[in-house]
Amino acid sequence: MRTGFIWEGKTRNWLFLPVALLMAVMPVVVRATQHFLSGDLYRLFLTNQKTEIFSQYRARFLWMMAAIMLILLLVFCKKLFSGIDRLGWLYFVACGVFLLCLLLSTLLSNHRDTALWGMYDRAEGMMTQISYLILFLYTALSYRSAQDLKLIMVAMGVLIAVNSIMGISQFAGHDLMASDWVNSLVVPDDMEGKISAIQFKKAKMYGTVNHYNYLGSIAAMAFPVCSVLALFEKRWKFRLPLLLAALLSLMLLLGSTSRAGLVGTAAAVVLAAIFFRRLLFRHWKLVLSVFGGLLVAVIGLNFALQNAIFERVPMLFDDIVTVFSDTSDFDYKDELPIRAVENTDTGAVITVQRDALFLSSEEGQIVFRDQQGNEVPFTFNEKGVLVTQNNAFADLSFRPVNSVDGNTPYTYLRLIYNRKQLLQFYYDDTQIYLARTNTTKPMTLEEPPIAGFLKGKERIGSMRGYIWSRTIPILPRYLALGAGPDCFIYEFPQDDVLGKLYAYGVGNIVVDKPHNLYLQIFVNEGGIALLAFLAICISYLWDCFRLYGGKRRDPNGFRGIAVGLGVAGYLFAGFFNDSTVTTSIMFWILLGVGVGMNRQYRKESV
Repeated sequence: MRTGFIWEGKTRNWLFLPVALLMAVMPVVVRATQHFLSGDLYRLFLTNQKTEIFSQYRARFLWMMAAIMLILLLVFCKKLFSGIDRLGWLYFVACGVFLLCLLLSTLLSNHRDTALWGMYDRAEGMMTQISYLILFLYTALSYRSAQDLKLIMVAMGVLIAVNSIMGISQFAGHDLMASDWVNSLVVPDDMEGKISAIQFKKAKMYGTVNHYNYLGSIAAMAFPVCSVLALFEKRWKFRLPLLLAALLSLMLLLGSTSRAGLVGTAAAVVLAAIFFRRLLFRHWKLVLSVFGGLLVAVIGLNFALQNAIFERVPMLFDDIVTVFSDTSDFDYKDELPIRAVENTDTGAVITVQRDALFLSSEEGQIVFRDQQGNEVPFTFNEKGVLVTQNNAFADLSFRPVNSVDGNTPYTYLRLIYNRKQLLQFYYDDTQIYLARTNTTKPMTLEEPPIAGFLKGKERIGSMRGYIWSRTIPILPRYLALGAGPDCFIYEFPQDDVLGKLYAYGVGNIVVDKPHNLYLQIFVNEGGIALLAFLAICISYLWDCFRLYGGKRRDPNGFRGIAVGLGVAGYLFAGFFNDSTVTTSIMFWILLGVGVGMNRQYRKESV
């Protein structure tokens, strides 16, 4: 009797159905939600209203499914907890440590509401993080056989199909997510007319996730799993759907143009080559033929689409060169028209490369002087902007603006550089000083410490170098406990206006995420929580190498390798991407499947 590769036997494991349902339904849980900002969030975004469609309802669906799983864990605890081995208890202890750090970080957070429920467009607060842990443990405990893997692959196929349909429309410039039909489904009636607050990327695939980079993380998980299962499945009725899923995953990877996804996938391919090295050497002609055919097809498609697929790949190689270059003597302020802005007893001073512009309010008039005390003439142009012909300050211009702080009307000068607002100066009849945007409160520009090895590398990885260079020096604050789940936005030095000006070309951008999974956990939940997370992931991957790294191969071994490569793809992409609800649900399910699969493999090998 022939044994199937994708599933064995006909026994159904009903306890595993919630896991597969969560993965399959996840990509279509899209609903617009409106958020009203106050306090620090209002100060950062300068608006009291934000709209998003990808996170909140997805998180709520996760909470509901996690609650169901928790109930099932309690009701069927005897069945689910039977046969847990020593490594299984290690996972439990690591999850317990992470949970404790999570609870304490939330309880002690200065922004407890955000820590509990999450940021408006991320929804990864304590409720979501606890749901991840429940999802992981339930998946690991409820996995029983390859029949469960079949359910997960069907669910993954649905996820890939939905994102492929949406992704193709986005790549073609006819985004279904922005269509009237989809809007009528995802936008509540009471938000009619407010859909314009939601912005969509054109000509890049982002599917039904927050950003094309996150679609790259999904592809980095799906492609290795589907490819390995397809290559070693003997029956064509299963191999063909797996091959199609693998090709669609590759399409999502290339169409997203996510360099993080490419790195994650490349790492998974390297690990696959290590696992299957003997097999590759044995069939090297076939391997080269398949690889060459795929390469020619992708290059040809890229040429036909006018370099749309590989447009960002050269940036990856430029970043690699920059990383290994010596920039220790680099000073980013040498590249800016402004070196410093500060308040003084008599007004404000803007230091430029070869001079300094002193601002003072004298009898209700703004007077500009250079560092020798000579008055610098600024006159209004036809657009109502103050400009000067003085070469030292020609890059600077000012626009007077009337505003209201609370119920108090006031006037401020908006400093403009490169046609974009950089800073504002409050003034009245007797004083002028640098103030926070849309307020009368004085402001001091931050000059945060910079990680030495990233000095001069702020622009690598689409400005990830800037974010990391300012995030790494603050990590010692969070060695024990973090600032609270989803609270990174409050901890980043947002008043580093000149650093942002150098990196982004604008000074008032809000950095709301670290673009690194590990820095995200460190700042939000703390260094101990990060160690607990790494203990789970490294223990699992080491277990995979120990179980499947030998010469012996069987269907269970191939399945275990496939899932392990998917987990590794996400973890390597995580060096350049942080987590979001969609990608994290998929990751924790795959990790749980892998842990459960390894446990079953050990049992059957005894």
